[in-house]
Amino acid sequence: MEYTMVNPNTGNAEDISCSVADMVVLKQEGWVVVFTPNPNSIISGRDTSGQGGGHGTSDGWKDVLREIKKKNHGSTIDV
Repeated sequence: MEYTMVNPNTGNAEDISCSVADMVVLKQEGWVVVFTPNPNSIISGRDTSGQGGGHGTSDGWKDVLREIKKKNHGSTIDV
């Protein structure tokens, strides 16, 4: 696999071809994996953006979110 990782010594992003096990070792050494989404895999045509209160969210889920919000003062959950 190829990973884009930030070198902890230079701060530069580098493309590295290695196994998953080798990538884990690099992470333990301070390297950071950079996530770059594939532009061809973006989901389109949806009318919700992931927050709980958007159009299309079921009433049951909204009830659960209201209970969480009520029990956690200062919560910013969008119901």
